[in-house]
Amino acid sequence: MRLLEGHLGTELFVRRSNGVALTSAGREYAGKVTSILKELGAATERVRKPSRGRTIVISTLPIFAERWLYRRIPSFRKTFGRAELRIQAHNNEREVDREDVDAWILYSNGRHPGCSVTRLFGEEVFPVCSPQFRKTLSARPDVGEVIGQPLLHDIHWDDDWPDWARAVGATAGELAADMRFALYNGVIRAAVDGMGMAVGHGEMIASELAAGKLVPIAHLSVDPGKSYHLVMNASSANDGTLVRLKEWLLQQCTELKSPNA
Repeated sequence: MRLLEGHLGTELFVRRSNGVALTSAGREYAGKVTSILKELGAATERVRKPSRGRTIVISTLPIFAERWLYRRIPSFRKTFGRAELRIQAHNNEREVDREDVDAWILYSNGRHPGCSVTRLFGEEVFPVCSPQFRKTLSARPDVGEVIGQPLLHDIHWDDDWPDWARAVGATAGELAADMRFALYNGVIRAAVDGMGMAVGHGEMIASELAAGKLVPIAHLSVDPGKSYHLVMNASSANDGTLVRLKEWLLQQCTELKSPNA
């Protein structure tokens, strides 16, 4: 250690009778070295286990997997051939440092320090209900009328209604939690069945809107300030397979307005 300190020209440790402690320079140096060693370890694993590049593990919201990703698997196959795809579900998980996952697709504000973050797409959100339920409302319901209806909540997207309320100038505390569901699919099914009103994520409920199963309260549409983001560990973002994954996802996003997307 004295040789290293001599090479650096500064003290890294303070010697005491009962041991040693890092100096401020030592702590800064240790942090940088630890980060470099982690990146080196990840690179070594990729070289040592080349088959890792042929298995792509994506963790995403169940609704995103079911409503967006699954129907694009044929396109994935054309791009990646016989690569193995594993899709895991999370509920807005924010920890993206697990070594068994290559990429996360998160619905967030895009702020994930220390990670490689690529915005995929955003969407407007708005209250939705069944055509039958819509008949019980006024021609142009205001915020107060909407809040006064039975509201359907997703316990994992529990900020959906509060985010919408804040965006339209209402107080989130006024929201009733009439029914809660463990998945967004349950929320949408309940809305289709006329049980109440849900927050509609435009792209995720496109099929119900197109089929007329759900009716949007379009004049109360808002931008929630969140988008779907591809998030990867910075140390693996330059992996060739993951670069191709990002390019493929972005290509799929450019086709969102296509009738066949």
